[in-house]
Amino acid sequence: MNDHDQFFKWTIDANLGLQAQFHDYLKKALGEKAREIELDEGLDKGNKEYWRLNYQEHFPKKLRETTFLLMFGHLEEVLYLLSKSFNPYEIALAKNKSGILKFKPYIKSVLGEELSSSQDYQFIREAQVVRNSMLHIAGRISLSQDREGLEGLLKSRPNFYKASNDRITITVEGLKRFHDAVQGLTNNLVDMSRKQGV
Repeated sequence: MNDHDQFFKWTIDANLGLQAQFHDYLKKALGEKAREIELDEGLDKGNKEYWRLNYQEHFPKKLRETTFLLMFGHLEEVLYLLSKSFNPYEIALAKNKSGILKFKPYIKSVLGEELSSSQDYQFIREAQVVRNSMLHIAGRISLSQDREGLEGLLKSRPNFYKASNDRITITVEGLKRFHDAVQGLTNNLVDMSRKQGV
C-alpha cells in the first residue's frame, strides 16, 4: 500500500474516530451537568427531577441518535469517495437506490464472494432501516414502511436496539458496533481494491 492509500485510510479512521470522541465527550459533559443539578440547592424537587431525566436519559439518547446519523453520513461519503478513487472495475452506482444499497454494485465488485459473509456489511444494511426510520419518522415504529424490519431488529439485536414509546433507539453497544462495522467495511474496501490493482 502506498503512502497516499495509507493516508486515505488514516483520514477515514480519524474522521470516524472524531465522531466517536464527540459522542464520548458530550456524554461525559451531560453526566457532569446531571451531577451539578443534583447539588443545586436553588432547584426544587420537581425541577431537579425534570432536568435529571433530560440529562441522564433524554439527551444521551438524542446524542446517540445524532452520532449514529453522523456516522452514517460519514459512511455514505466515504463509499462515494471510494467508488470514485478505489474502483478497479469502474462499476457505476445503483440508480434508484439510496444509502448503502446505492453502493452495493461497487462493494460487490471489490469484495466479490466475501460480501455474502461480511458481518460488517450485513450490520450496516440492517442499520439503514433504523437510519431511515430516525430521519423520516423520528424513529416511530408504527409509521415505518418497514415496520417488520424494525421489529425484527428489536428481536434479533436486543443489545443494539431498543424500543421506547413506539420509537426505535440505538444503544451505546449498538453505536459501538456500528462504528466498528463502518471502519471494518471501509478499510476492507481500500485493502481489497488495492489488491485488485487500483
